[in-house]
Amino acid sequence: RRHDMLRQTSRALVSAAGRATGAPSTGSLSNNSSAACASQWVQNRTIGKVGVPENYGQIDGVGTSFLGTPVNHRELLAKRPVSPDVFDVDGSSHYKFPAVALSSITNRVTGVFLSGAVGFGGAVSALGGAEALPVFVELFKSTLPILVFPTKLVLSFPFVYHTLGGFRHIYWDKTTNGIDNQSAKQSSLALFAASGVGAAALAGYSF
Repeated sequence: RRHDMLRQTSRALVSAAGRATGAPSTGSLSNNSSAACASQWVQNRTIGKVGVPENYGQIDGVGTSFLGTPVNHRELLAKRPVSPDVFDVDGSSHYKFPAVALSSITNRVTGVFLSGAVGFGGAVSALGGAEALPVFVELFKSTLPILVFPTKLVLSFPFVYHTLGGFRHIYWDKTTNGIDNQSAKQSSLALFAASGVGAAALAGYSF
């Protein structure tokens, strides 16, 4: 079956080349030579080992001009914008993150964090009973008192930020106001500031 697929591929390639150069079509080629041509074509592909061949996707000696590819296609490719990947291979960033982007990313991260926290609390309660989670909290507070405030801060910030961010999105959805670049930037900065203050207030509250 694979042999038949290779043979059909080679016929299509040679037929296209014949139309572009005036050479005979695959009708004048034997099945064996067609299969051999296809096998050689497959073996010459070096993606994953050496890289993409210079003539990848083109018919040897003919190119793809008969499909409308411009003569200066290499020059045009060099002028195309680079795919907007965020990080380079060395970990450096190609772009500066605006406040709105950071706000959007933080909203998603805090949502995932809250889901994990709720899942953890539910698992503790499911395995240890209704009193397991309060007992765990009190044990943590008595064992590592120095970490109580940082832990409460880490837990409070996602809650406050995601809640306020949700209210902001509701306002956007209902009014369509404040979604221009400048307004979104200002509300993002305000969201970060309010969340920091609110999280610190909750973390400092003793209960």
